[in-house]
Amino acid sequence: MLSIRNGASAAWRSALMLAVLLAGVLVATTPGARAAATQDTAVTFRVQAPTEGETLLVSGSAPQLGAWDPAKAVPLGTTASAYPHWSAGVQLPVGAIVQYKYLKRSPTGAVTWESVPNRTLTVSPGAPGNDDRWNVSPVTATFQATATTHWGQNLYVSGNLPDLGSWDPAKALPLTTASATYPLWSGTHQLPPNTTVQYKYLKKNPDGSVIWENGDNRTVVTPAAGALTLNDTWR
Repeated sequence: MLSIRNGASAAWRSALMLAVLLAGVLVATTPGARAAATQDTAVTFRVQAPTEGETLLVSGSAPQLGAWDPAKAVPLGTTASAYPHWSAGVQLPVGAIVQYKYLKRSPTGAVTWESVPNRTLTVSPGAPGNDDRWNVSPVTATFQATATTHWGQNLYVSGNLPDLGSWDPAKALPLTTASATYPLWSGTHQLPPNTTVQYKYLKKNPDGSVIWENGDNRTVVTPAAGALTLNDTWR
């Protein structure tokens, strides 16, 4: 009888271990667990584009943008007062580097893609979307600022364009640094060409308060094409 009870106990222990393993697998594969692993954020695509009865859409490398399939592209909207400015919001995974383009679809279904190279967007929480122009390649602007910060403070840049948050600290472009480069902070964003840009740096404290740098707005005119690097020092 003792050997039977011992055998039964061993069987129960094996069954219990199997149940625990199965429970772990189920928890790891629940929608909530998957959602925790990947955080999405809202990205607004804005483009200035004249149309003649066409619908304007955006497509790109991300599945949320249709993976370059015009049939799955995201339609943009406009109004009589906003035209020719079109926009649409899309949820994209944070940290993703997304390539995209705009396209027009005629009433007959014919599709016309932009002829410029693919546009690129790095998705980050709270960052403003790009303010694009149909068939015009943006300028890649790199902001570099030397600024000392307290523990928990972070540096941002904001300005007069929607690309830079339109002076709204909540939509400012975050800059990053590292132990090897501090106190140099940097960040790259796409800006429209041949455009006068006003901008300033700001610090965000851990409690959410904001400190703007002193002095007048900084001003730069973006080139017709290519890249632009700005080297500044906190004032």
